[in-house]
Amino acid sequence: MYKLVNYALKKIPYYTNNYIKFQNSGADSFETFFSSFPLLDKKSISQKIDEFKAPPKLRGIKKNTGGSTGNPFVFYLERFITREKEKAFIFDQWSRIGYKPGDKIFNLRGALPPKGKFIKHDKLFNTYNASSLNLSSSNIKKYIGYINRIKPQFLHGYPSTIYLLACLMEDSGTTIEYQLDGVFCGSEKLFAYQREKIENILQTKVFGWYGHSEYQILAGECEYSNKLHVYPQYGYTELIPTGKKHINGKDIFEIVATGFNNYYMPILRYRTQDYATLADNQKCKCGRNYLLLDEVIGREQEFIIDKNENLLSITPLIYGQHFPEFENIDSFQIYQYQIGKIKILIKPKQEAEINSAANFPEEIKKLIGDRFVVDHEIINHIQKSEIGKSKTVIQELNISQYISTN
Repeated sequence: MYKLVNYALKKIPYYTNNYIKFQNSGADSFETFFSSFPLLDKKSISQKIDEFKAPPKLRGIKKNTGGSTGNPFVFYLERFITREKEKAFIFDQWSRIGYKPGDKIFNLRGALPPKGKFIKHDKLFNTYNASSLNLSSSNIKKYIGYINRIKPQFLHGYPSTIYLLACLMEDSGTTIEYQLDGVFCGSEKLFAYQREKIENILQTKVFGWYGHSEYQILAGECEYSNKLHVYPQYGYTELIPTGKKHINGKDIFEIVATGFNNYYMPILRYRTQDYATLADNQKCKCGRNYLLLDEVIGREQEFIIDKNENLLSITPLIYGQHFPEFENIDSFQIYQYQIGKIKILIKPKQEAEINSAANFPEEIKKLIGDRFVVDHEIINHIQKSEIGKSKTVIQELNISQYISTN
């Protein structure tokens, strides 16, 4: 932590330009000094993006994300460092339910196979990537047949996708004919009813975790508990009181995080736009002395329904992709009021970027083909909730009619 802050103050223009202001904060401890740094969000960083980048001797890689609230964000990672360390932490988490690097994984996430192919095999990590967008009642037997043929030890996917897989298996009477070692579910909130269904149908343990594309925080379950254990080695996490209560009566905190693994673009005190409640008991049987979260709020799953009445999760369609058009989009929202038809509302960053932003729906069409009629509209404002979140999908249809949760 000290090393990162010292580096940022010396090498990163945004912090060096404000060093005197921070130095004169009157802090009598490092914690107080650190708390004098401003909270940063996607908008404040985007406005001064070049001031957050490291000197030329460090190599960076440009990334973008659709954001869990429909607010795209362009940022930079330290090349050959940030993502590689992330992978090490992920593997460490997974080892809690028996994973070893090289174990075979069947993957239903954002990494899509080439057009016309059912599977793309990543030999380095022994991962078999299938399309999470095309999974439906018409091809569930093909998916399960392939799993039974290659016999991966683990399945990996978005909770919504793995849950859909389990429901389709139940409806079709299809089964996995050997014992899986586990299922990894990340990038979305994992609901209790989904965990129950997946574990019941697949007859194995589900492991969930919380993280995001900006690489600022990582928290996972453990061998004994479904509470999220926040890695102190990965970053520094602050929970800022919101003054609001969850429906269960617990206090809601805003998650503010400082990741340790990106010296090309270090972000101190990043507002993740996610919210959490604390676990009542901060001690776990596993013995790890980590901050324990009971629940992360605000990452609700969202679906659209195609012309054949198949559900499609927004996560692999939007968040699992990294569209270049995100650079020119301030925010967007998907509206559905009719089966097989969606409207994408887009707020560009600047008026001059309208044409580029308007290409975003065309990229969506390439992924979903003729399953949807896609319209779009350029707008000036996306409505937000009381705690500042905006829903990516405004869904007027009754999702429960199209998938069973029994």
